Amino acid sequence: MNSKYKILASNTAIFAIGNILVKLIAFFLMPLYTSVLTTAQYGVAELLNNTIEIVLPLASLCIVEALYRFSIDEDANHSALLVNSLCIMLIGDIVVGIGSFVWFYVVGYDYALHFLLLFVATSFYKVTTQFARGLGHVKRYALYGVLNSLLLVFSNIILLVWFKGGIAAYLTSFSIGYGVSGLIAFIISKEFKHFGFRQFDRALLEEMLKYSIPSIPNMLSWWVNSLSDRYIVLFFWGSGITGLYTAASKLPAMINLVTSIFQQAWQYSTAIEINSKDNKSFFSNILRGYTYVCVLVCGGLLIVNKLLCMILLRADFYDAWKYVPLLLLAATFGCITTYFGTFYNALKSNKMLMISTLIGAVSNVVLNFILIPVLGGIGAAIATVVSYFVVMIIRIVNVRRLIEIDLNKTKFIFQLSLLTLSAIMACLSGAIPIIITVLSFAALVISDYRLLFTLGKYLQKKRENCKHV
Repeated sequence: MNSKYKILASNTAIFAIGNILVKLIAFFLMPLYTSVLTTAQYGVAELLNNTIEIVLPLASLCIVEALYRFSIDEDANHSALLVNSLCIMLIGDIVVGIGSFVWFYVVGYDYALHFLLLFVATSFYKVTTQFARGLGHVKRYALYGVLNSLLLVFSNIILLVWFKGGIAAYLTSFSIGYGVSGLIAFIISKEFKHFGFRQFDRALLEEMLKYSIPSIPNMLSWWVNSLSDRYIVLFFWGSGITGLYTAASKLPAMINLVTSIFQQAWQYSTAIEINSKDNKSFFSNILRGYTYVCVLVCGGLLIVNKLLCMILLRADFYDAWKYVPLLLLAATFGCITTYFGTFYNALKSNKMLMISTLIGAVSNVVLNFILIPVLGGIGAAIATVVSYFVVMIIRIVNVRRLIEIDLNKTKFIFQLSLLTLSAIMACLSGAIPIIITVLSFAALVISDYRLLFTLGKYLQKKRENCKHV
């Protein structure tokens, strides 16, 4: 049992180093974006960037999901997995290329070719880095993410600040980051040794697609949950409000940081431990600690929300602070949802993964069209919270039917209720809402005092061992 925790902790620590650097770099690029781009420019640029997230799963048939999951298996044919994935990606690049040229030359959209470049670079990066991760190159995988972010910073400084390239420079910077770091991954992880079209395996490809295709509606539904509200806000309220709402959605990235770090390590652990006989205690303990960390991070950020917005959002963008608390709450629900969603991948059964996300997406769209025309960005945030909550509940109920996982319902409901109250209070101005938010956070801290006590004893024991060494 201890080895399970050590492997998870080791992988989490490695991913933490890489992901924290990546997320912090992206996080602190916000002042740059909000100082050199108008709210309208930033809204359009981010919408184009985020559109990749809907086009990529469609054009690639989510083959990257299968590439990583199948690469973990002990009897994996890595060469065939890589070649199969690259073939699907190449077809996707051609399809998107044709659409982009039509978009540019027929429709006359100025940024169509920039979009194509970004798509090709992103798809290549996804294949090479996820394959490296599947090969067990955990440290290198984290390094590739850091390189991507550093390249993005240098590109932004040169193209956005120096040349003042606007939207085109913004998109090109991301293309450079993804493209160059993907090429570095292909070389350093020696993936070229696995490359060769003779390695193409049609039977294996069919098996990969059988796994990956159900992920398409799942990923599209997550896109609807995460990003469709921006398009609806754009339709009803214009690019200015869209830019504010988009800027606000960047701040919950601190919550997603917790997920992205843990999730990459957790995905491996669930795949390895899913068939072990003593996995109940392991899965239950991780859920308890993970949920506790998520609600504490969110509760802490709610307290300093306005301060963070004052530092990171310049000029007219500061008004986005009022959208942030609800988006932080939604992100926390999303973290818990992701924990349970990992089990579907481990079981290689994505049907319920797809259904749960689809239900959330439908509820999101319906609520968006009801609330956004009346409440604007706040309506979009409320719709996001509700949809993420729906998906979370569906997955908790379903996964616990498939796998034995202990969940203290009373404590779980108490923590999420307190967090919801804090998020609502943080949307308001005045001293009383601030006091309630702080008191709620204090209650969250002591909501699992036994876990804190256990952690304290563990750290004390570690300290004593270090002294003896």
